[in-house]
Amino acid sequence: MSGYQKPIFMLLLINVQYWPFYPFGTGDTVNGRSDDGSSSVIYLQQPFIFFGQTYNQIYVNNNGHLTFDGAWGSFSPYQFPAYGGKDLIAPFWTDIDNSWNGVISYQQYTSGSVLTQATQDINQYFPDLSFSASWVFVATWDRVAYYYNSGTETSFQVVLISNGHLSFVVINYGAIAPTQRYVQAGYDTIDSSHHFSITGSLQNDITSLPHSSNVNVPGRWAFRTDYGSRGCQFNGNLGDYFWSDATCQERCTCTIRGLQCSFEPCTYSQACRPAALQYSCQNIQCFWAFCFLPLCVFATDLHRELCL
Repeated sequence: MSGYQKPIFMLLLINVQYWPFYPFGTGDTVNGRSDDGSSSVIYLQQPFIFFGQTYNQIYVNNNGHLTFDGAWGSFSPYQFPAYGGKDLIAPFWTDIDNSWNGVISYQQYTSGSVLTQATQDINQYFPDLSFSASWVFVATWDRVAYYYNSGTETSFQVVLISNGHLSFVVINYGAIAPTQRYVQAGYDTIDSSHHFSITGSLQNDITSLPHSSNVNVPGRWAFRTDYGSRGCQFNGNLGDYFWSDATCQERCTCTIRGLQCSFEPCTYSQACRPAALQYSCQNIQCFWAFCFLPLCVFATDLHRELCL
């Protein structure tokens, strides 16, 4: 037919990168563009307990760490434990320069959907606590550059969560650009009474952080930080007790003498599910099942298939 044009169909493929980040950007306070810079003092809307120390203020430092006692421009990471004199949360401590690209920002929350998200996350990762968040602090390094390498883009985030008594730190990783610089990730305390170094720190495989986790969420690490561990470490996880694998047959306890494990499987009213401390036996709601052809009453493992 004269004048007829065939319709043209276009398929647009969008590569969406999933990052386990909390919301950021809108409403955030933004750090200045400065090599080795820091935020001004940030007064916390609720106190944050960090391994026995209660803090009412914090600083977001451009080089990938949070400090409590003052701004800190250190760009050369040391290994944890350092046995020094500083409480330090370091999601990605290295020499960062946001002078040309990247945004470093932060925001506090005491209500709304961010608290709901934090409550859900902590109860998933630490299912025995019945936790309800009352305060959240989110600091984000969005597509920042390494020093002397403007144009490189690295993204990460640290989230502080508290209900006034229990405290948690969640670290999220997005795209991590390769670097020849040393990077330290984790946390350390005064005299290193409590410390943790995330896998890959001060090594060449730091770009693997978006695929690493201790809570079965790629790119996310979660820690309880109000009271500390009991003196042991297992597969990168810290905590009071946990089950060592997906069968939940062996329960392990962290004690001052180290890791102690014994045979203790989940009960019939529990299911073995991933949690922050490797695996956890979590309570489930179950029903009894009856059949009449032939006449019988099941009082065996069948009811496990009828659980919510």
